[in-house]
Order: sequence, then structure tokens, then C-alpha cells
Amino acid sequence: MKRSFRWKTWLRVGGTLALVGFLAARLNWTELAQAITHLSPMAFWGSVGVFLMAQLVSTVRWRQLALDAQLHAGLDRFGVWYAAGMFCNLVLPTSVGGDVVRTWYLAQQADGPLDGRTRRAATSVLLDRGTGLMVLIALAGVASILCPVALTPQVTWFLYAVLACTALGLAIGLTSSGFIGRKVPKLAPLISQAWDFARKPGLVASSLALSVLVQVASVVQVGLIGKGLGLDVPWAVYGCVVPLVTLLTLLPLSVSGMGLREAGYAALLAGFGVTAPQAVALSLLGFAATSLVALLGLPVIIWGGWPRVGTDSGTHSAQAANESAEHLKTEKIEGISA
Repeated sequence: MKRSFRWKTWLRVGGTLALVGFLAARLNWTELAQAITHLSPMAFWGSVGVFLMAQLVSTVRWRQLALDAQLHAGLDRFGVWYAAGMFCNLVLPTSVGGDVVRTWYLAQQADGPLDGRTRRAATSVLLDRGTGLMVLIALAGVASILCPVALTPQVTWFLYAVLACTALGLAIGLTSSGFIGRKVPKLAPLISQAWDFARKPGLVASSLALSVLVQVASVVQVGLIGKGLGLDVPWAVYGCVVPLVTLLTLLPLSVSGMGLREAGYAALLAGFGVTAPQAVALSLLGFAATSLVALLGLPVIIWGGWPRVGTDSGTHSAQAANESAEHLKTEKIEGISA
């Protein structure tokens, strides 16, 4: 497992360096600097505030899913656990690092029955991710319908591919979950808990409603920076492009989506009068806004009770973290946390 982790880590680091180097060699740095310096400070800090509010809503969504899994804690404790996960998503090379951290905190520090705690904690994180992902994709589709201008071929075909893959994935998941559970017994409890969630229309509706708020906020966050840069791009275009770029950054090719995010905005916004330096500025400033909020999780990691190597509790917690990672790797649902 360690060799596999190292290989994937180095692959991401190499991909990041290659993507960033490719963009850097072809970018007009003077225009990039001019675009960044023309940003309205009010727009940037407004973007930070919107993202912070989105993470608070995401925390509420995750908490209600965890409560349904009989894992209890106050909203303040969920808030610090979520902040720790955000920070780890920012700095760790693996795409599930923050999810593993959230699962660990929930399994180790929440109140509730001891039986299957790690499994139930992991499933709550997966459902949190999954509802966000579904709404993210739906938002792109709705925005494309409401868009007042014609979408470019790049955006249109990317969106069609995402919708087709989503429909295929849902069809396979809904029709083959029983077969998958029998073939992979470790997944059976996770699948059972997911179906139990689906049978609760009130919980499903609440989770989806909160996800709508989170994903709309993610679009507003980027749109505010775009307006602050003076970009003449309709909001509906952001509603379509931002989800697509978010999905693009989920590809395991770089650390924190670096390079992929900038290339995505440059390619998808080129047909709307946005130059490559402006698109890269939009991406970098958006990432800076999210990073400022994610840094709130650093004190949690330092003083929040993360296991220390060499202690009995640390050994037990490390085993729980490994178990959490296995659950998340076998049934991984990627999305924004938001």
C-alpha cells in the first residue's frame, strides 16, 4: 500500500509540474499581473465570505447525515472537523485526504453506538460528497438551459460527456448494487446504508436543498472575482463553467487540481471574450480565496487531537484512519466540498 501511495503521489506531483510548466511557458505574465492588480478588493473579500458561508452550510449538511448514522456531536464540533478536512484537501496530494480526516474525527470523537462506527462515519462522508456532486452536475445542466448566450462547442461537448457519464453511472449503480455487494462483501454495509438514506425522502430533500445552496455559492464565489476583474461574462456561463472545471480538477493528475483548474478556465472561457491571462487570474484568485478559508483548519490539525505516533491511542487511531481510507477508496464519491 505504501508503494502504491508513493507512486500515485509522485504521479500527481509530476503532473502538477508538467501542467504548470506548460502554462507558464505560454502565458503572458505582464497581462496576468495587470489582471490581478485590477481586481476589486471588495469582490475578492466578498468571494472569501461567500465560500466561508458555503462551508458552514456544508457542515450542516454533513451533520444531519451523521446524525442519521447515529453519530452525535454539536454543530461546533462538526465545524472544526470539517475545517480540518478542508485544510487536508488543500495540502495533501491524495484526493480523499480530507475525507479520511473527517471520517477519523467523526468515528473517534462523536457520540453514538460503537458497532461499525468507522463504516457509518465513512458512509456519511460519502453521502455528503455524493449529494454535492449530483447537484453540481445538475446545476451545470440547468445553467446551460438558462444561459442567455450560445455556449461554445468546448463547453457544450464537455457538458454532454459529463451528463452522459453521470446517467450511465447512476444506471449501473441502481441496477447492480446488489450484485456489487455480493461480489465485494466489504461494500455491502456501505451500500445498505446508502439505500437506507434513499428511503428517507425528508433527509434526501434536505440534503439536496443544502447542496443547492453550496453549489450556487461556489458559482457566486468565482463570479464575484470575475466581476471584480471586469470580465463581461453572464452569470449563467459561470453556472455552467464552474461546475465543469470543478469536475475537471477531480482527475488524479495534479495536486489540488493545480494546472488543471487554470487550463480548464482558459479553455472554457476563451469563447466568451476572456483571455488566457484573465482566465488564469480568475483561477488563481479563486483558489486563493478558498485557501484562506481552508487555512482555518490548520489549528484543528495542530491542537485538535489528531493521533500522535508512538502512543497507544495513536496506534489505535492510525488503524481507524487506515480503515477509513479503505472504505473511502473502495466506494469513493468525488465532489466540492465544498
